[in-house]
Amino acid sequence: MNTIYLVGFMGCGKSSVGKLLSKRLEVPPYDVDTTVEKQRGQTIKEIFRNEGEEAFRNYESLAIRQLPLEHAVVMTGGGAVVREENLLYMKSKGTVVYLKTSFPVLWDRLMKEEEKKKRPLLLTNSREDILELFNKRSKLYEKSDITIITDHLTTEEVSEQILLELHRFNS
Repeated sequence: MNTIYLVGFMGCGKSSVGKLLSKRLEVPPYDVDTTVEKQRGQTIKEIFRNEGEEAFRNYESLAIRQLPLEHAVVMTGGGAVVREENLLYMKSKGTVVYLKTSFPVLWDRLMKEEEKKKRPLLLTNSREDILELFNKRSKLYEKSDITIITDHLTTEEVSEQILLELHRFNS
């Protein structure tokens, strides 16, 4: 089995879906942000503050290329597709699954206090800025191999949909 890469805007459920999906497939999960944090010895928030977004994107691109190409589920950061070479790489090495969530649903999730603390972009940008970023990135996510609309689905249902679509995609 080639690696499955989960993409989508922050708050769409990549981490929770990825962990469940990896259990169902009996393969290890890998979180790109966690990989970057371990390699750099800093949190994403600290990297943004100390080195800026461009440095973080460089570390992110490197981390994506260092993760296994088979028998894995990789949860990317929301901005991983900003660099087209990342999307092209993931598509060439595995299957890219877009967890598509509407902006109102995402915004409700992101406004929970624990989410705001973890996400550097929420600390420095308005709702309008985040919406603009969402609209810009959505066009890139749409280039994925598989799209799952997640708005009214549980984590388990999203995972089940992915498994069904993977079966169709790989048939």
